[in-house]
Amino acid sequence: MTEDPKDALASIQSARAGMTGNLSYPFTYDLACGACLALLVGTQGLPSPWSMVGLAVAMAGLAGCVQWWRKRFGWWVNGYSPRRAGRVAYAMAAMLALLIIVGIWGRDRDIVWLPFATAAAAFVLSIIGGRLWMWVWKRELKANQG
Repeated sequence: MTEDPKDALASIQSARAGMTGNLSYPFTYDLACGACLALLVGTQGLPSPWSMVGLAVAMAGLAGCVQWWRKRFGWWVNGYSPRRAGRVAYAMAAMLALLIIVGIWGRDRDIVWLPFATAAAAFVLSIIGGRLWMWVWKRELKANQG
């Protein structure tokens, strides 16, 4: 059974409107994701096995954040699209990667405080970046509806 293209397009636009219309989520979600990314970044500045343990715990925590989102909203969006929102995600990924590199550099030079600094920076970056990404994503979806 085929659907009329106009009806299909209207259905897609309605679904997009529903995704952005009443999309509010608690700030604790940002805190949880921020804590996971802070753990991921900060522990890379620690010696083994702590860097690997931190990575495993952080990845499990991020998977939990994704599952919570899917359970609450029924969907999950790849953070790298649409284009403008993707730019925010790529910039965040680059900054987090840079923080990891700085942490590893500090580990090799026995700078004990650096993992805490990179973790704190990752925590703040992820909260601001996550909210910025959502704002850009909503605007971009709304702009593409019409």
